[in-house]
This record gives sequence, C-alpha cells and structure tokens, in this order.
Amino acid sequence: MKRTVLAFILSAQAIITTAQSRNDYDAVVNKFQKFYNLKQPDSVFSLFADRIKGMMPLDKTTEMVGKLHEQFGEMQSNEFTKQDEHFTYYKTGFSKGTLILVVGLTKENKLQNFRFTPYQEDKPTTNDKATNNTEKPNIILKTATGNIYGTLALPGNGKKVPVVLIIAGSGPTDRNGNCAAMGLKGNTYKMIADSLQKAGIASVRYDKRGIGESAGAMKDEESISFNDMVNDATGFIGMLNKDPRFSKVTILGHSEGSLIGIIAAGKGKANAYISVAGLGERADRTLEKQIGVQSQELAEKATIILDSLDKGYTVKNIDPSLTSIFRPSVLPYMISWLKYDPQQEIRKLSIPVLILQGTTDIQVGMEEAAKLKKASPHATLKLVKGMNHILKQAPEDRQQNIATYSNPDLPLSPGFMPEIVKFIKGVK
Repeated sequence: MKRTVLAFILSAQAIITTAQSRNDYDAVVNKFQKFYNLKQPDSVFSLFADRIKGMMPLDKTTEMVGKLHEQFGEMQSNEFTKQDEHFTYYKTGFSKGTLILVVGLTKENKLQNFRFTPYQEDKPTTNDKATNNTEKPNIILKTATGNIYGTLALPGNGKKVPVVLIIAGSGPTDRNGNCAAMGLKGNTYKMIADSLQKAGIASVRYDKRGIGESAGAMKDEESISFNDMVNDATGFIGMLNKDPRFSKVTILGHSEGSLIGIIAAGKGKANAYISVAGLGERADRTLEKQIGVQSQELAEKATIILDSLDKGYTVKNIDPSLTSIFRPSVLPYMISWLKYDPQQEIRKLSIPVLILQGTTDIQVGMEEAAKLKKASPHATLKLVKGMNHILKQAPEDRQQNIATYSNPDLPLSPGFMPEIVKFIKGVK
C-alpha cells in the first residue's frame, strides 16, 4: 500500500482491442476460470498477450492468483453483462465475493486487456431505512467518452441542504472506497456519506472513469489524462451547483483525489474545499522517493525519465524494471499529471479550506499536510490523532495498520467526521 501514488498508473491497463465474437470471449474467460481454480499461474500467464505479459510477468501473475484466492476464494461463475466496441464485461462470482471482469482480446484470442473492478450493488440496508435515507445509485455525468456513475445520498428531510462531492483516491478505488486489486475493503466513502446524511448533509460519490460502473468511460490508456479526472469532478460540481436542492457545494478529495479536488474546486466554483490525506508536493518527487525505497539505482533512472516527462517529452529505451510504471501508453497521462503542483494549486483557492491528516497514516506523512497549510495560510489544518490513510483508527505498527485496510466493519476514526461536519456547517 505504500505505493499508493502509483496505483492508478499500474491499474489503468486498457487499450483498444479487436472485435472478437462473444464465443471467443467466453472460451478464454472459461479457460481463465479453470486455470485459476486449479491454481496454475503458468497456464493463466499463457492466456496473456505480450502487452499483459510485459506488465504482469509470471512472478506477478503467480502473486495475483494467490492474492485473489486468499481474498475471494474459488471462482464459481462468469455471467456476461455487456459488450462494447472495446471490452467485454463479466459479473464474476467467487466463493467470497463478486467482481467485474473486464477483458479484451487480440486477433489470436489472447488477453490484451485484463482487469478486475469492484462490483457495485447499492441497496438500502435496514439501517438506511431507519434514517430515512433516499439514495439514488446512479447519478450520471455524461462525458464524450462515456458515462460516469455515482451515488447521491440525501438526508430525506425535504429541506435545502449542503452537498459534498467525494473524490476517491488513487488506483481502481470505487465510490465506496474499496479496491479489490489492492486488497482494500474499508467502505470508507460509504461511511462518510452515511455520517453526512445523519448530520443533514447530502453527498455524491462516484466511480472514476475506468472503475466499477464507469469502466466504459476509459476507452484506451493512451488517451486518458489527469485533466479527464479533473473535468469529471468539475462536471459533477456544475450539476450540483444547478440543483435547487442544495445550498452550497463542498469538495472532499482523498489522497490522489485531493489534487483533483483542489483544481476542480477552483474551476467549478465550489463553496468550500476539504483535503484529506493529500500530497503536498508534485507527483514526480513522490515517485522518486517511493522508487528509491526499493532501489536507489532505479530511482536515479526514474529521475531522468521524470525530468523528460516534466518537459513534455516521452521516453524510449526504459529499464525493464521500470516499464510497469513508465510504459509508453501511460506516459501521456503522466505528462499531464506533472503539470500540477498541489501547493501552487491550493494557493489559488479563495474559498474556505480544511486540511485533514491522520497521525498514523503510513502512506502520506504529516509533513505533506504542513506543506499544503504553508501554501494556503488561510486554511484550517487539523491533525486527527490515531487516524490512518483509510481514515480508520490504527496504531503506527505497519502490519497492524495495514490489517485495517481489509476490515469493512471498522468505523471511521472518531475524530474525523466531527471536524468535517463542523467545517461544512460553518461555511457561509
């Protein structure tokens, strides 16, 4: 989980594929199920096209199969759900849960695209009914490349209320704050929405493009940019600003969503902004540090690549050990991402700003929040004692801290939501 800033890059594996028949897809998916259940990663690896083999060599394929078995168990069913010009989607049932399998094939029926995304099924619970929750599973933002789907949660009191747009963190993290590929199952954003609703505040949380129900909005890896993420958030802000049910719009950006939220809050004319566990420096500096933890030699090579990307140039002849991060198809995204410095962007905001940071966050340190505060002197900085990166109460011990990431029953850190509710209700 330490490499959270890399997660979106590592998970964005889409590329335009050939239009094979439904039978071709079914046959390959059935083979995958067979090899997976037999725990034969070498046979699974044989199903991949060269592109996927380059990103997921045999050792990583073996690790992926093992982690899937550990978290989800045996694969029991693959139910075809839809097919578009690029991908075919299956609702994949495991003995311990359900995921969406997104696949694409080459002309030779090799897996050119292969990714699992969270399965969404927002149904009101007994507790939701008790609090008179009116939740719409599919608030839709229409974009040029496909729809972005979200959930609107209303207090249900019929009054004009504030609304919070929740922007997810890095990686294939869904609208509820879960990410099967990263072993994350905390329901963090769902819990935030529930707490806001009980406080008389509405919220919208959504699946980023390429994730969950919004998987179809990411057509290919080469064309997606950081600006797409910003524009999606800005689009939702515009919708909420025009909605007569809402008195003011506050943006809450978590982790990578913090920078997206900072930029979108200014572009979309939000009334207030909340940064939660957000980075206070540019992505390239963070990447260099994270790669340096693994290898100083690779970090030096990464610095050369990042310097070129910063100037707007793509790079060839990349060290094989770095291709999963700097593969050619993702470089345009990185170029667009490196244009933004969180300190410069937050300095532009003239609206009320709250910066929240947990003291036991092992992914984003407290110094990052201090950098944001320094760049935005009018902002309010609050440190939440004992809160980790997924906003749960956790010790500093790394193993115990990470153990909270897969426990959806843990509540939010007790010091977190009171600060948010107080801030939102104080915005004029």
